[in-house]
Amino acid sequence: VIQGEHPSSCDPRRRRWRRRFVFSPPPIIIVDDGTATGKEEALRQRPFPPLVMWLGGLLALAGLIAFIVWTPGGLLRKIDYVGAAVCHRRLSHSFVTAGGQLPLCQRCTGTFPGALTGVLVYWVGWRRRRSLRFPRWPFFVPLGFFAAFWGLDGLNSATSESQFYPLMAQIAPRPPGIGLLGYAPQPWLRLLTGALMGIAMSTVLVPAFNQSLWADGESTPTLRTWHELALLVAVALGMAALFLGLVAVPFGIVHYALSVYSGLGVLALFMLLGAMMFVLVMQRDGTLTGWGDAWIPLVWGGVFALFVILLMTAVRIWATGTIDGVPGLAWLPAIT
Repeated sequence: VIQGEHPSSCDPRRRRWRRRFVFSPPPIIIVDDGTATGKEEALRQRPFPPLVMWLGGLLALAGLIAFIVWTPGGLLRKIDYVGAAVCHRRLSHSFVTAGGQLPLCQRCTGTFPGALTGVLVYWVGWRRRRSLRFPRWPFFVPLGFFAAFWGLDGLNSATSESQFYPLMAQIAPRPPGIGLLGYAPQPWLRLLTGALMGIAMSTVLVPAFNQSLWADGESTPTLRTWHELALLVAVALGMAALFLGLVAVPFGIVHYALSVYSGLGVLALFMLLGAMMFVLVMQRDGTLTGWGDAWIPLVWGGVFALFVILLMTAVRIWATGTIDGVPGLAWLPAIT
């Protein structure tokens, strides 16, 4: 018997009895297929609080009503306000169809619809909703080239503006209308660089969104082979060619179709970003198992999209007085 210890505590039978009833909390066990027990499983099974669901729906409805009431005109003009939140909308840099000016400039017409097209390819065409991993690092070389191409062509376009003539005369003299890189901006090139940038954006956005929401994901990349990358580039080229062909069609329905798809591109990107932020704030990231579970984050993503668009458009109108071009900032050439 150890000094200071009660004799009964040395009884082996009593020790076994005590060990048998020792309580320990259930651990969280992560297995290879991405499932979990304990706290994570409880989060998956627990629905969002009713207040969160009702508040999200009411705010989305209120934001939609505010947008409809605050923005004048019909559907096409309201889509112009969506485009004005992210684009300068200068007439000289925009496509004009039989129905009028498109809601986005030529470069943004490639970027935002291109990003939406890429998302649809990943989720609908290739069914990569559960793929959680980003592409392997070699794929980021051409994706980085697309982004650089987009930025450099924008720089060349900006430096071809008359506001830069005095500066260009000192740095790199160019004929009027020729940018820093030595060529004249072209509408088709703006559209093409935008489409490639949109594809690159979707390649980063899709796995980031998948990681943020899904609990039933797979440890596979969204973009897996060079053949798939070539298909994405072909899709971007096809979309750009389709837009170039359709802007010359003298029918108003074409203007409606191009405008709606452009506006959806802007809304979709903001909605997906808002849904990702919602699940992170609510600490429910990686706990959903399908689109049926994702409607609440997507509703809150819609609230975020409406808020950002209304705020950015209001600031633009306050600064310039219009959503058509930037007359109040004529000294600042748009980087397009």
